[in-house]
Amino acid sequence: MPESATEQPALYENSIVGLGVLCDGRVLKANHRLAETFGYGIHELLATPLAALYPSADALEALEASARAQLAQCGAFAKDVRLRRKDGAHFWARCGLDAIDRDDLSKGLLWTVLDVTEIKQAEQALRESAAQLRLFADNVPAMSIVYDETLHCLYANKRFAEYFGLTTESIVGKHLREIVGEEAHEEIKVHFDRVLQGYPTGYERSRRLPDGECRYLDVKLIPHIGEQGQVRGLFAVTSDITERKEQENRIRQLAQRDALTGVANRLLFDEHLRRALSLSARTGHRVALLYIDLDKFKPVNDTLGHDAGDELLKSAAERITRQVRESDTVARLGGDEFAVILPHIAGPQDAAVVAQRILDALGMPFHLPPAGRDVRIGSSIGIAICPADAWQAEALVKAADAAMYKAKQSGNCYSFCEPGSRPAAQA
Repeated sequence: MPESATEQPALYENSIVGLGVLCDGRVLKANHRLAETFGYGIHELLATPLAALYPSADALEALEASARAQLAQCGAFAKDVRLRRKDGAHFWARCGLDAIDRDDLSKGLLWTVLDVTEIKQAEQALRESAAQLRLFADNVPAMSIVYDETLHCLYANKRFAEYFGLTTESIVGKHLREIVGEEAHEEIKVHFDRVLQGYPTGYERSRRLPDGECRYLDVKLIPHIGEQGQVRGLFAVTSDITERKEQENRIRQLAQRDALTGVANRLLFDEHLRRALSLSARTGHRVALLYIDLDKFKPVNDTLGHDAGDELLKSAAERITRQVRESDTVARLGGDEFAVILPHIAGPQDAAVVAQRILDALGMPFHLPPAGRDVRIGSSIGIAICPADAWQAEALVKAADAAMYKAKQSGNCYSFCEPGSRPAAQA
């Protein structure tokens, strides 16, 4: 057996660990550190039964039994146990026992005692802090998840797991790709690559839940920077912004749609017309603009009332919309005037076909529930073609408007812009 600390006086007396020799339930030898740890003088400690240094005789008996079983297998014994000081206070100690002679354990045991009370208290404080942090994280309204530098999940709060129909146990340890799916991983990987380079970032995306509902999510990614400046992973905080998105869409609808008919308003019409003309300038495709005025609308509105007039406008907008393509734009420009943008047409004949369909649709009787009557009106449509009649938005509108007034002279017909009524050359 190697020379023990008790056989090296300087090492024995100056050790920061309490050292002693145990035999027959007593402390036969002790250094100053061991005595100070228990609050005794050395002679007092040597005269004190070993049982008095433990919280109870049962605790000492259980410890001795497990220690002797370990020592019998030729292995030193070490364990954190509770001990008792002279004043009766309990403290935590890291105790070690080793045989002075493994062939004869009755010769005594070398005893090492290190007070680890502060360490235990710190560990308990950390456990309590971690429990409090988990309690907080599990109850905040945001979903949170922690990844290491290889994008494997270290922690996910309960809200995150439940939101996606999972459990925290099924998430922890998995790679980001396994959690979000292959398709979503390819979409968001660039953001995670950036945060692993040390840059906070964020993104918005839609996500379909297990029940099939589509939700909008806002994700904030924060790098976890170690003491040496290295990125050790990241924190991801996710919020459901579906209601906000829906509210934004409603506001956008109100800003861009006619409140009565639901078709595009003047603002959205101008935007779509500029976009169509810009595309035409790049591709050479023609664009047609139909300017529509309802015939005999004013008499209906004046005779049957504004409620009947509103129903007529809504029905007219629906009928016009049904005659055009999904890529076309129907707008109400004000009063009983509508417009249709036909992007990407082969020639004027395409515009004429659409105009005739609209004339036919608006020429059919309208049933107006507020008045309890069927009425017939009609419409006048002016057609202008880009680039033949104009290639700027304002000029094209003027050309179509002029053609509409020409059609109005006959009523219930369409008319193309004539060369003489085209706007002056555009700069």
